[in-house]
This record gives sequence, C-alpha cells and structure tokens, in this order.
Amino acid sequence: MYDLFESCCCCFVGLIQPELLPDGQVCVDMGEPILEGSKVPTTLQPTQGSTVVQQDLTIDGQTYAMTCVSTGNPHAVTYTVDRRPIKVDHLDIFSIGPKFEHNPVFPARTNTEFVEVLSRSHVRMVVWERGAGRTLACGTGACATVVAGVLEGKVDRKCQVDLPGGPLHIEWRESDNHMYMTGPAELAFQGMVVV
Repeated sequence: MYDLFESCCCCFVGLIQPELLPDGQVCVDMGEPILEGSKVPTTLQPTQGSTVVQQDLTIDGQTYAMTCVSTGNPHAVTYTVDRRPIKVDHLDIFSIGPKFEHNPVFPARTNTEFVEVLSRSHVRMVVWERGAGRTLACGTGACATVVAGVLEGKVDRKCQVDLPGGPLHIEWRESDNHMYMTGPAELAFQGMVVV
C-alpha cells in the first residue's frame, strides 16, 4: 500500500511533502506564487509592477477584474463582474468557463476562479480548470484565490476557501512567501488500470 505521508510528490513547483496533522487534516507547503504576468503566463497588461491585479477582461459583454497568479500552473482569479461582487450561485460557469480558458490573453490557457467574499477570512469559489472543465475542488486554485484576494485587499493571508467539494484553509505566509494548504484527504475513488 502506498503511504502518502512517507513520500514526496513531484509537481511543477518541485517536491511537495504532505504533513498529517493531529486532527487528521493534511497540510501541504505549496511553495511560492509566481506573480510576474509574463511568467503566469498572460498578455494582460500588468497593473502593479509586473503583476496583473484587477485588470479588465471582457467576456460576453461583461467585464471581469482579473488577477493572474501561477502556482505551478496558470490561474486567472476574479472577484467582480461589471464592478459588482461575484455571486457564485448566479454564474453560468459552463458557458463562460471555456471562454476564459481559451482566451488569447492566456497563451497556455488558464484555470479560472470565480470568488464570492463572505468575510476577510472566508470566501466561496468555483473553478473552471483548463482541460477538465468545472471541477469540485482545486488546491492550486484555492491558493491562487487567496493570493489574488490579498493583492486586491479583499481577504487576509489566512482564509477559508469553500469549494463545491469542501473547504480548504489557505495561508499565504508573509515570513517565507509560501502558500500552505490544509484540508481533509479522503478517498474519492479507486480503480485499476491494466497496462
């Protein structure tokens, strides 16, 4: 049997070592976010130094304020549409999600997070993942959500992100610039592949 907690996972951002906490939750150091727009990558114009924060992108006649972050894969995070706060229950993600993913301003395509602020320490998020569509959860997207929210002044560095698949607790630590993700690890499915 493969023991997740005695091994490292190799990801785009390097080796990741999950830590099993006494309460059964799992904490993962997700590394440092990449904030330089050209490295996310996006061709949206930077608004804060080399970082794209609240840059307008119009999709289907509606303007979304996008903040772009890479967590090893590209994310475009939006908290507002037409200068109004996002309400995740009012989104037609199946219609608009692919229009973000395939927009030419994202040369490597993008994951898109639509975020509703409940408080400075609590948000709701739905995600459209590139190549997968709407998913129940996205750990790198939850991290990008908090980083973007901090850059926009909407959330604190420690924030609960509620996704359709359950909550994650994200901390973007100022002391080391790393993103820490904490949440449950549960068996979602099992199967066998014959090669």
